[in-house]
Amino acid sequence: MGKKGLLALILMAAFLIAGTAEARKSELTPADQRDWHNVAPEDSDAPLRDYAFLYDAGGLDGAVGVIGIPSMRTYRHIICGVDMHNFPFSGSNAGNNNGTPDGKYFWVSDKGADAVIEVNLQTGYAERILANPKPFGIHHSAAMSPNGKYIFLTGELTGKMAKMRVSDGATTVIDVPPAPSAPDYPDTSKDGKYVFAGNYYHSAVMVFSQDPFKFIKEIPVGKNPHGTNVEPRNRFVTACDKLSATLSVIDIKNLKVHRVIPVGSGPLHNQHDTVGKYDYLSCFVSDSTSKIDLGRMQMVDEFPIHYRVGHNSIAPDNHYYVSQNKFSTGLFNPTGIVFAVNFELQDIDETSSTYGKTVKLIPVDGEPHEGRQIFSSYIQRWNTGKGEELFSKGYELGDVKVTFDKDPMGAKVRPWLSPVHFANTKRYFTPRDDGKPGVTKEGDVHVVRVKAFSYGYVPRFIHVPKGAKVRVIVTNIDKAAGLTKNPDVTMGFTVYGYYGQRTMIEAVRGMSGVAEFVADKAGEYEIYCQQFCGPLHLEMRGTFFVDPPGGTASLAVGDYDEVSKLEYQVDHSERDLVTGGNKLMNTLKEGNEPVI
Repeated sequence: MGKKGLLALILMAAFLIAGTAEARKSELTPADQRDWHNVAPEDSDAPLRDYAFLYDAGGLDGAVGVIGIPSMRTYRHIICGVDMHNFPFSGSNAGNNNGTPDGKYFWVSDKGADAVIEVNLQTGYAERILANPKPFGIHHSAAMSPNGKYIFLTGELTGKMAKMRVSDGATTVIDVPPAPSAPDYPDTSKDGKYVFAGNYYHSAVMVFSQDPFKFIKEIPVGKNPHGTNVEPRNRFVTACDKLSATLSVIDIKNLKVHRVIPVGSGPLHNQHDTVGKYDYLSCFVSDSTSKIDLGRMQMVDEFPIHYRVGHNSIAPDNHYYVSQNKFSTGLFNPTGIVFAVNFELQDIDETSSTYGKTVKLIPVDGEPHEGRQIFSSYIQRWNTGKGEELFSKGYELGDVKVTFDKDPMGAKVRPWLSPVHFANTKRYFTPRDDGKPGVTKEGDVHVVRVKAFSYGYVPRFIHVPKGAKVRVIVTNIDKAAGLTKNPDVTMGFTVYGYYGQRTMIEAVRGMSGVAEFVADKAGEYEIYCQQFCGPLHLEMRGTFFVDPPGGTASLAVGDYDEVSKLEYQVDHSERDLVTGGNKLMNTLKEGNEPVI
């Protein structure tokens, strides 16, 4: 071949290669064509600044986590108490489960200590402990009146409901008929008329009037209802029927079941979007998110989850959905005998190229519960002067203006609480204890051996005398962990209220958890499992009796006035901050004002 022929061949080959490269380039997505050496002018999938924050009650870690959306970075943990569960933002209940926040406070329920913790969103610290009259046994404080002045609490462990005025903690408590009842997961109608709460003992949704606060009726739904939410347009209440694999949709106007919709297996919690078009359900057994069209009243989509979803939350612009999963089996490095759980960010924007897909998966600590999201712009920078302006003016909180104290030098101060989590107790692990369950006396110590399984304790009822030195040894004897079959299942053992800080035992497989303390407050205290162990986790209950001299403890016989002060929860120098002591803890009788 001559030189001209060779040159022509090279030119042709170059032309073909260039054409092929250009064709391939035309097939690439905009993301593939991006010059990754240049800084993106807008937020990428891992922005340095997040447009929203997810606040999640971290359960047994005693803290509320702050996680960025969509980066899923953990910003911090706000130390609050013992066992954090549900909460509302201050503001109003308008909109979906996130409410309409004013950026000032949230009130999180402490199931372990039987209290409500007030957290200042602007400072990011806990500021008040609002006491519940004892015995109460709080689970949730997720419901708020439209005017933001009251929150409604479920006393799951004693079958009671409460209406609390957040300005001073004054509380009205009512019994839930018929006994026994287990009210949990409340929500309020947007018009201020009703309070709704599930009752898994009765497989019903209970209805209460907000003012006057009283029980109205029960509405039968599917087996063992769990998450109960009011739809943003105030048309429906949706309840996840945990053991029926259905969503019960209740017509608020008629207070009757409007439709029962088949969904994935083991539905636990649901989140409405901000316009009431779709409802998203966490389905524990089927490892999925179910999407319900509330106009068509049917399930229209399902997304896979990794693994065993429990709680959930939705972004304030409906773009993202966070699945707060109970187990992370095999996903992450082991960090010890208690395994990490995880949060999973899903894209639910139907116009997005990643719609229905998981876009972030992160390990988290604790055993997270309620998740609510807020635009990050609500959290002000103190160095801009905006926070200082809030500080100087104080907050209008209900009927009371909260101003800030001054130290002797005249500077503005607003102290925060640092709860003493595990007061006067010793907790540790031992090799697996194979002793017979029950209470024995070994020297001057009452040794309580408990076997934990899905879903219960042996023995279920425990009696010790007041003043006894107690050693509780809890052993996880479960092999299959109920429906979960997960190897990383940990059982929990918490005696709520005064003894919540003294127990909080984690019963891992292969070892036994131990707590030693003095039973110095008489009373009847429910035992519950603080570690999510399967779909009947909430039904895993027992009772711890500290009997007074010459008698037997009950809900009527005990040192309840003393434990209601919550003095055990804070340092001596901070006790004047506790709302709930002799000065401010009032149980209202219907129609009466508190005496402060």
